[in-house]
Amino acid sequence: MDTSALQIFQAATACSLLAVLLYMSGRATQERRRPPGPPGLPIVGNALDIPTDRQWLKFDDWRREYGDIIRITVLGQPQIILSSLKVAKDLLDSRGSIYSDRPPAVMAGELVGWNRGLGYPATQMQFRRAFHRFMGPKACEQAELREMLERENISLLRKLLEDPAEFSDHVRRRVACTSSTILAITYGYPSDAGDPLNLVKIAEDAMHGFALASEPGRWWVDSFPILKLIPPSFPYASFRREAQRMREVLDELYNVPFDYVKAQIYSRSFQPSFISSYLLENTHDAKGQRSLIPTDEVEQIAKAAGASLYSGGAETTPSALNSFFLAMTLYPDVQAKAQAEIDAAISSDVLPRISDRRDLPYVSALVKELWRWNPSVPLGLPHVASEDDMYMGHFIEKGSVVWANIWSIMHEETLFPDPSAFKPERFLSETPRSAEACEAIESSFGFGRRICPGMFLAQDSVFLAVATILRIFAISTMTDPTTNEEIIPEVHYDGFISILDIIASHIEITGSTDYNPEHDGVRWIEANSQSKSMDLMPQ
Repeated sequence: MDTSALQIFQAATACSLLAVLLYMSGRATQERRRPPGPPGLPIVGNALDIPTDRQWLKFDDWRREYGDIIRITVLGQPQIILSSLKVAKDLLDSRGSIYSDRPPAVMAGELVGWNRGLGYPATQMQFRRAFHRFMGPKACEQAELREMLERENISLLRKLLEDPAEFSDHVRRRVACTSSTILAITYGYPSDAGDPLNLVKIAEDAMHGFALASEPGRWWVDSFPILKLIPPSFPYASFRREAQRMREVLDELYNVPFDYVKAQIYSRSFQPSFISSYLLENTHDAKGQRSLIPTDEVEQIAKAAGASLYSGGAETTPSALNSFFLAMTLYPDVQAKAQAEIDAAISSDVLPRISDRRDLPYVSALVKELWRWNPSVPLGLPHVASEDDMYMGHFIEKGSVVWANIWSIMHEETLFPDPSAFKPERFLSETPRSAEACEAIESSFGFGRRICPGMFLAQDSVFLAVATILRIFAISTMTDPTTNEEIIPEVHYDGFISILDIIASHIEITGSTDYNPEHDGVRWIEANSQSKSMDLMPQ
């Protein structure tokens, strides 16, 4: 080798070594800039530090020690926890192009099957368009949808009127009180049918499976995807058998109600619903004419969208109502103020309607406080960083799972003073803090491109239920028959979704109104909200 060639080789080698050293130095600097967090153990990281339920409270404890952006690892997987409104908005809203993806959830997604819907589908844009058209802000202002909500709400009120002594059982069943509304909206399934398809139980079991399968740090297969190849029959593969059981329930949720809608369409008479509307708009023959036979792709999208809509609402809306019953039990002064406002603003011979919201500012503030006080999904759904990012001097590596701790955000003392107290008044004052608090409440439904598409529908549904229940009922604690002392409700939480199981609560019919099941207001609503069946035969 001549001298010049040797010099070139030496220079190239030196440059390569320098590049490697600079890269390693840069990575080392980036690693030193990672967000702070609790120290973990080798291999497992912080997996043993995360409780099996109410993880958001543990994350909130870490926030107080390490700050608003925390990094932990679970079996080698970096996890970023965002615990303030500013940090969450800066990353998930302003940098949505980086943080809009969902992580590849092996247990919940691949094994159980939720990757077909509920935030994980490849057809996410089609989902969003369909949801927006049927339940976006403009859609929720349409008289037909509001009348559907009001008609189904009457069914809920009558159930409570017929058997108020069993109120605590209604609450413990969780979805029994509100799922009929979501069934009607999603599938046109009438509430007076008695649920012959057992959809309420199917949805409850499916969502319990989702909550269990989605718990952070619970399943080793999420960190070691190769474990999914283990056969369910393997002696130590209990997670595979559990996933198989959950998937069977989810398949029922996909197929049973969808087949019901198809049968109704073929009979040429049905109740308008999200699924029927989607099928009608997207089912055409080769000549572009409307057809009754959807393609496989349209069927799969409709099944996944319907299951996502129904299952999400069937758990999160009851969560808000359970929080309402608990809050009214613990804060009777709030209940009294809300009832006084309703009595003053609404004629005594009618029930409150969605259109009355502007006349009921305190009740509207009460509903906002429900979303804040006990958010239905305290950790939201996970995001993932699609590329390396720097934020406030912190390095967030590509592939990090990112959680917005909505519980912490909704309990920020700078936004919500005395956050553990239930205070609707915090949304009523004419101050910048109140305006900021009102804006922050939307964050309880998520962030950025992944915000809950059913947000407006949920807000209408919960407002209507709260206003009408307050008009008819008084909610109070039970009294111990032996000691004659007030029993403070006992509360249990269920899984990833904040479902309250309230023990020792009681509901009674108030004597302050002449309301009864044959009330003129009820009859008027029912007479004016009957959905018309539609002829679906192609023209």
